[in-house]
Amino acid sequence: MRVLMVGAGSCQISGIKRLKAMGHEVYAADYTDQSIGKTVADHGVLADAFSPEAIESACLEFGIQAIMTMGTDQPVLTIGKVAAKLGLPSFLSVETAYAVTHKKAMKLKFRDLGLPTSPFAFVSKQSDIESCVNFDGPYVLKPMDSQGQRGIVIAEDKRDIQRQIDYVLGFSREDEILVEQVYNNEEITVTGWVHEGQVSVVTVTDRVTFPLHERVGVCTAHEYPSKYLEGFEAIIVDLTEKICSGFDIYEGPLYFQFLIGNDGIYVNEIACRLGGAYEDLSLPFATGMDLLKLNILGVTDRVLYIKEFERQYQILKTFERTSVYTTQLFFCRPGSIASMTALETLKALPFILDAGYNYKVGDIIPKTVNASQRAGYAIITAPDEETLRKNLSVFYNQMKILDPKGDTLVLSQKRNRKRLY
Repeated sequence: MRVLMVGAGSCQISGIKRLKAMGHEVYAADYTDQSIGKTVADHGVLADAFSPEAIESACLEFGIQAIMTMGTDQPVLTIGKVAAKLGLPSFLSVETAYAVTHKKAMKLKFRDLGLPTSPFAFVSKQSDIESCVNFDGPYVLKPMDSQGQRGIVIAEDKRDIQRQIDYVLGFSREDEILVEQVYNNEEITVTGWVHEGQVSVVTVTDRVTFPLHERVGVCTAHEYPSKYLEGFEAIIVDLTEKICSGFDIYEGPLYFQFLIGNDGIYVNEIACRLGGAYEDLSLPFATGMDLLKLNILGVTDRVLYIKEFERQYQILKTFERTSVYTTQLFFCRPGSIASMTALETLKALPFILDAGYNYKVGDIIPKTVNASQRAGYAIITAPDEETLRKNLSVFYNQMKILDPKGDTLVLSQKRNRKRLY
């Protein structure tokens, strides 16, 4: 079957490889010829993943029979629109795809459903900010339709909102931005699957980020299991089910971000796609669930998909969860790379499930402003938390990315498993 992967970056490589391994002819589409995913796919397509018109044209030109994405938000809407128009399989309706990719529609839906979320407002360059932002700061400013933490900044007061609105709008196709009240919190990520309206929460992980005023929301690690699972599990499951029901999410992957603070759990953002933190590798290890296989079968073979879901659901119910892991998403300070520890050396460590770099020797690493500057990843496993801490230390002692002076470029990673709330 000819399958189009919408997006051709590092987050789509696993999907492209799996599609090929399952016997499909894979086309990978985005707006540039230099994308790494196009070196892995059978065919590269020059078509903007954010443009339904461009992706539709590509589908017609190449006789595409199925379409999918993973690890990225906005192409979910593109796929919904193209699939509806061309009669291709899709997990979501166009209306639902819009609601889970556009922050204005998403936040209004949260309010309509009575879901707990940070106070918010929508602001344009013409808005009277004093009157429309009727809650105290500091504030988080977000584009309505961006991703990967692009264009997200902190504003200390309402005058600061006015000063920064042009910057935020530079990452959007809209003329409004989302303004949220900062909520002192730690983040968790809920990964799951919905089949015929039945919600399965597969994992709850702690989403570790840079400090708020350094790089807003940029993730540095996923920690499994979440330290907040005990005591909050029932609320997490209840909120997840309410979101799926209220947003008409009846089939497909879930990737929800919740915030935990002094006022309890807030719903931050939701997405209906596989995560971008290499969950296609960590989930089978930790839970027995292979959501990437379900995603592929769901758009290529409905009969096999139903059988596979039933098989995996039984595994999920009986799987003995005896391991812990951390997916480290490491970053570097700006500089030129003179040397790097070989990936083969890192992967040979007995506790490494997988690892990878996004840069190579000779590359110039820019300043980290959003998730796209990630230097690499490693999934580190252990039988318990104490061993995981030791394995993490061994990994960072082994993994070197050095500048021409021999100084390390890797930013230090801090790990705090203590519950704050």
